[in-house]
Amino acid sequence: MTEPSLRKLLGSPASDPGCEASGELMDEYCELVSRGDLLSDRYAEFLTHMANCTACREDMESLLAVLREQEETSTG
Repeated sequence: MTEPSLRKLLGSPASDPGCEASGELMDEYCELVSRGDLLSDRYAEFLTHMANCTACREDMESLLAVLREQEETSTG
């Protein structure tokens, strides 16, 4: 098994705050990403959770897609 496959299966060994705590940061994180702002170290554990949790990662990707779509329709 390759290292990325193993990491996907087992998750990251870094501190993971869990779904609830990550969910509280998701809107804020996605807004920053959609604006192209620099991200602080505050999101390190959030990103660890996104790497470890498929459900939360899918929610984040969906939210980012909606924000991109809104941006495209407002500028177009």
